[in-house]
Amino acid sequence: MATTLLNPTLATPIGLSLPIQDGNSGFFAQTFDTLSQVKTNIMNLLNTRQGERRFQPTFGTRLWNLVFEQNTDTLKEQAIQIVTEDIAMWIPNVTVVDVTANLLTPEQNQANADIYMLNIAVTFLVNMTKQTDTVVVTINNATQ
Repeated sequence: MATTLLNPTLATPIGLSLPIQDGNSGFFAQTFDTLSQVKTNIMNLLNTRQGERRFQPTFGTRLWNLVFEQNTDTLKEQAIQIVTEDIAMWIPNVTVVDVTANLLTPEQNQANADIYMLNIAVTFLVNMTKQTDTVVVTINNATQ
């Protein structure tokens, strides 16, 4: 059973949190509970393009390829399928409960008129603790 920590400085850290930033103990900010670490792992997976990670070229998601595809009726379904398959492949201790995908066109994105954005919201269940949470990630064709 995961517990909520009242004083995380006394606990043992599990991993790094995203975005990477300075932590309270002089190191990077860290996670101290399973739910936070799983959320960070999903964010890391969805923000990594396949082929980007050295020595593990299949790690990452295929969502980045969809940003350059034509906006068809099946684009959302493709994004949902890719997210579900990639999380099942790389984070097996999680069950994907729901995935929503929205494509923002240049008309909907006033700040960046030539940038298409794919917003993905993943609701997941941590199998071990039965906790749920949602991760929202935006993928766009301007991200390098």
